[in-house]
Amino acid sequence: MWISLGCGGLFMVGILLVGVLLFVVADNDDDSSGPGSTSDSETDGGTSSGLGNEERSNPDMPGLDEQVEHAGMLFTIVEVETGVTSVEYHSPRNEYVVMHVEVEPAGSQDVEFWRDEQHLYTYSGRQIPEDYNATRDHEDGVPLGVEISPGEPQVVTIVFDVRDPSEISHMGLSAEFLGGNEVYVDVTG
Repeated sequence: MWISLGCGGLFMVGILLVGVLLFVVADNDDDSSGPGSTSDSETDGGTSSGLGNEERSNPDMPGLDEQVEHAGMLFTIVEVETGVTSVEYHSPRNEYVVMHVEVEPAGSQDVEFWRDEQHLYTYSGRQIPEDYNATRDHEDGVPLGVEISPGEPQVVTIVFDVRDPSEISHMGLSAEFLGGNEVYVDVTG
């Protein structure tokens, strides 16, 4: 009986240690997106022309306010909003960065742009996905998949939960339904 209780106790201690370890690892993963906690207030952050230096960090990439054509779409990052502490009733784990992107078809056909398949990248190359819930709720009534007609560009918003905006180097924009095949745009200057 004592051996069974001892083994059972050790098993429970092991489960507790694994749970604590998982909590610590999840808490340290500051760049992951998720629903976050909720709050009733919405606080707008500052608006900036870029996330870092006066000069662009990636001179081989297109930059802010420069139109780039990729996979049948024209993209222009027109505004970067930092210091956002909440979006609707969502609060970030760290800090929200809101990207405002003008999108229009490159050809004569309507296109559908998916706001929830975009990424930011750090200088070290780490990919940060959009915060799905905050992106969905940022523009009331605007679906995640936005239909856009030729000659009628639309500015859409994409929300990211980031640890430190100064770590962000560039944004990956995808015209595909499930993401991938991205074009990169420098967002630093």
